Amino acid sequence: MILKKAFTLLEVVISVTIFLIILTVLYKVLDDTKSMNKNIGKYLQQDINTNELYKILVEDIAEAKEDTIKLQQVKDENYLITFESFNTYHNAFYTNITYLLSKENNLIRVESKNKFERNKINENFFETSYIDIVQKNVKKFQVFKKADKILFSITLKNNKRELFTTFIMGN
Repeated sequence: MILKKAFTLLEVVISVTIFLIILTVLYKVLDDTKSMNKNIGKYLQQDINTNELYKILVEDIAEAKEDTIKLQQVKDENYLITFESFNTYHNAFYTNITYLLSKENNLIRVESKNKFERNKINENFFETSYIDIVQKNVKKFQVFKKADKILFSITLKNNKRELFTTFIMGN
């Protein structure tokens, strides 16, 4: 009697089925990992943006001339803050810094040669200034000053609130 050493059709079907189940589970695990990495990347980018904003605010206020810091409440509980600072990014001679909320709900940082005056802006002002969007989708921008500290409260469109406390170190 000669015995053949081959697989039966049933054994092949069972092994292929087990292989397909393992592939399906593996695909689901890889897909979940990819989705999780995408979400983590999104939150990590938000944290990086928040840290960059905090760094800019701290450096601007820390090097501001204390007697030049002016807070002005504009409509809808939003604020505008202007001051002179030695912390400049674009031009060392443009020491006037302004933070305000734009109509498009972006937090704007204006670095200019001349002092920002809301009601007296003309074309010449924009020729001697740099405008940066430091935060998008801002619902509310508030600023509070007490002694040598300034508190920035930024409420985003998704109702996430960011608070930044800075100390005034300049003269």
